[in-house]
Amino acid sequence: MAEVEEQGRKLSEESTDESEEEDTEEEPKLKYERLTNGVTEILQKDAASCMTVHDKFLALGTHFGKVYLLDIQGNVTQKFEISPVKINQISLDESGDHVGICSEDGKVQVFGLYTREGFHENFDCPIKVVALHPQFSKSNNKQFVTGGNKLSLYERNWLNRWKTSVLHEGEGNITNVKWRANLIAWANNLGVKIYDISSKQRITNVLRDNTSLRPDMYPCSLCWKDNTTLIIGWGASVKICVVKERDPTEMRDLPSRYVEI
Repeated sequence: MAEVEEQGRKLSEESTDESEEEDTEEEPKLKYERLTNGVTEILQKDAASCMTVHDKFLALGTHFGKVYLLDIQGNVTQKFEISPVKINQISLDESGDHVGICSEDGKVQVFGLYTREGFHENFDCPIKVVALHPQFSKSNNKQFVTGGNKLSLYERNWLNRWKTSVLHEGEGNITNVKWRANLIAWANNLGVKIYDISSKQRITNVLRDNTSLRPDMYPCSLCWKDNTTLIIGWGASVKICVVKERDPTEMRDLPSRYVEI
């Protein structure tokens, strides 16, 4: 009888262990391949500070102020010496024909990869982020935004001169920006905002959940899933924000769009 009870206890424990294993979801394993060739040589003398991925190529920025264009095997196809200090961010339009680059010493360059014509400016403060209009190559007014202690919109007017508009300031440094279709999302230490470029309206302010986390150690990550869905990652928090059209009868003085989280 004692042996039967012992076997029953073991079977029960095994069944419990199996059910616990079934309840625990395994973290998905992603296949990856380390970039070699030119990347190996670059990282022997320098350190990567940022990277942007396009369907056609990769763009790598370094702490010594250089930007490299790479194929998917890591071979260098083009090299640009932008600054003596760190490249903070690189932005590409959807065509991959134009690039925007900003650096820690306040340099901003927006140019065609095959022409080098465009916007070249030095500012008196570090520029942390830059984002090109997704259709920059095709548009007439060539819009892009930069962020340091404020978020600024640049566009070319009919006289072929650059016009500047301040979209946001007064809440510290802009730490991230992503542009999709007509929507610009940016983050500072207080939260995330979304601006509708077509209606020229700011449509939401998503506050940061855990204000005890140091923003320099837990930066905000932004990713547009599609033209109306923004994913915000911050510390241990992930939010999915969907931009929706407001009913015309409810507008009054409100923006034409709103965000549902």
